[in-house]
Amino acid sequence: MQIKTIVAAAALLVSGLASATTTFNGGAYSVTYDETTTSFGSISSWFGGGGGLVGFSWSVDPSVNVTSIGGAPASATFAVPDFTIWVNPGYALSGALTSSLGNIVYFQSGVGATTSITATGSMSIDGGPVVALPAGALTQTPSSPSLGFFSGSTSVPLGGFSSFAVTGASITLNAMGGSFAAIGAQPQNKLSFAFTANPVPEPETYALLLAGLGMVGLLARRRQMR
Repeated sequence: MQIKTIVAAAALLVSGLASATTTFNGGAYSVTYDETTTSFGSISSWFGGGGGLVGFSWSVDPSVNVTSIGGAPASATFAVPDFTIWVNPGYALSGALTSSLGNIVYFQSGVGATTSITATGSMSIDGGPVVALPAGALTQTPSSPSLGFFSGSTSVPLGGFSSFAVTGASITLNAMGGSFAAIGAQPQNKLSFAFTANPVPEPETYALLLAGLGMVGLLARRRQMR
């Protein structure tokens, strides 16, 4: 009886781990990710625009913060969910893939107080080699001498692709110097990824197009013969 209980508990655990993987269907594409491994949770919104521009966002949890008091250096790193973007049937995906983060508030008080945010990660296109994502620091936009917000974006030129995987991505918050320095996220802050998705014409559409071109050519030849 005890063995059966252990086996049942193990089965529930495995089932729980398996269900941690979430798939979001964006119509032209799907995103598979594990929402339990980071503080970002589930994809909170998605969007589409002109020219086939599409994308999705995570809300940035308020737990993404760091505080320095009395000038002591403080740093905190927060993992971004590993995720894979897949093309859905009937569509074609292309880049550049643009990632953006904003607008996370900072506060700096006293001489020498500084704050910064940097982002890193790795990517793989269509199951190819894993390479580093472009890394860089987000830009500060002051709204007063001591208060402002961070925002920034990075684009990766891809061309056409069927899948795009991001692994080991994270953002690092740093604060130090002065009497007080802090960075704090709010739920309205977004971590977003955008790319292009366009429908692929069905074979019947190509056939109709070729037939139409053939008719145009035939009429043009008849006019020349008259």
